[in-house]
Amino acid sequence: MSIAVSEQSKTVAFMKEIFSYMNSSDSTSSLLNSIHQSLQSVIYAENFFVVLLNNSKRYVTFPFYRDVKDAMSAESLNEVPLEDIFSTLTFYAIKKKKIVCLTKCQINELLKLNKVKILGTVPEQWLCFPLQHRDIFFGNIVVQSYRSEKEYCEQDIEILSYISGVIATAIFLFNKNIELTEALGEVKEYKDQLEVKIQQRTAELENTLSSLKQEMVKSKELEKQLKYEVFHDSLSKLYNRKYLVDQIEIAASRTDRHQSNVTVAFMDLDGFKAINDKYGHECGDHVLSITAERLQMSFRRHDIVARFGGDEFVALLTSDVSEKDLKNVFTRLITLISSPIIYKDKIISVGMSVGLASSNQKEVISKHLLVQADNALYQAKNDGKGCIKFFEEKIFI
Repeated sequence: MSIAVSEQSKTVAFMKEIFSYMNSSDSTSSLLNSIHQSLQSVIYAENFFVVLLNNSKRYVTFPFYRDVKDAMSAESLNEVPLEDIFSTLTFYAIKKKKIVCLTKCQINELLKLNKVKILGTVPEQWLCFPLQHRDIFFGNIVVQSYRSEKEYCEQDIEILSYISGVIATAIFLFNKNIELTEALGEVKEYKDQLEVKIQQRTAELENTLSSLKQEMVKSKELEKQLKYEVFHDSLSKLYNRKYLVDQIEIAASRTDRHQSNVTVAFMDLDGFKAINDKYGHECGDHVLSITAERLQMSFRRHDIVARFGGDEFVALLTSDVSEKDLKNVFTRLITLISSPIIYKDKIISVGMSVGLASSNQKEVISKHLLVQADNALYQAKNDGKGCIKFFEEKIFI
């Protein structure tokens, strides 16, 4: 599942804010308070808390807790006897060390089976995400809703899954930085008496600083990966439908400055359903991947080629191309797409039909060009498939 562009932008901005908070916070609690404020701009998170494993003091601690329903606090939770904490829904999730998503009905079922106990009000929906840095698991973050058992959809869970990983890194590095600061204070105080220990600690601090730099690099790589996943189809590696639609809007806006033709080509595989039915979806996916590779080879670098859905593909050409040249380009493309595909010990062939539509009018490009190309494709299919049809009854093959 891909995250919507607007949601992706909020998520990337949120992740950048998290790392800025690492420099401005003076405690884990203040760091989490800042994270909570920003998190609410990305997703509903009025009910949010964090639980950490802590072997040096209590086994579990609650550095942050906010809830609109129950008048509990992190301080009061940290005074609850551990034997009571061990029977809670929170500790039930800690033992699983993975994402746990429960509705009120599912929680009530666990209560009936005496698998968990609830300290406060039973929520309508309860989501728990593990905090893990590399291979170190050290707690959970929880969001919950008292409003609806459908408060969080699959996309929300996907967003929170990404976010929980970044929050985990921030908490881990922030606590390491606190240790670093304390260690530097120790070095300054005892440097005259503990020369050997200073050398050892300095090496540890250098490693920690190196680790901090590496984590910052990884956060940039994660941002780049998120942007790629938002704009690309996971199977074909082509651009996805959302990106295509956005690019059509951009192309339409450019016509105010440059009166050049914009062309949309709507392409559909002929005989693809029969391949899926006969050889299975794994074979179908292989055919789609090979088709995508052939499409990428057939267009210029600045052309936009996208998987529109199923076995439908769309190309966006933003520079003037004559009808004759369009005919030549897509005639060669149909020949290439129709060439045999090897799957295991089978030789498979599919065809392709193409619908084309062009315009240099902003309103037409923005609102009608994609539909016109789709209508032309429909006509091409009706005319026997394996052909090119231009909108307004212009047949090339």
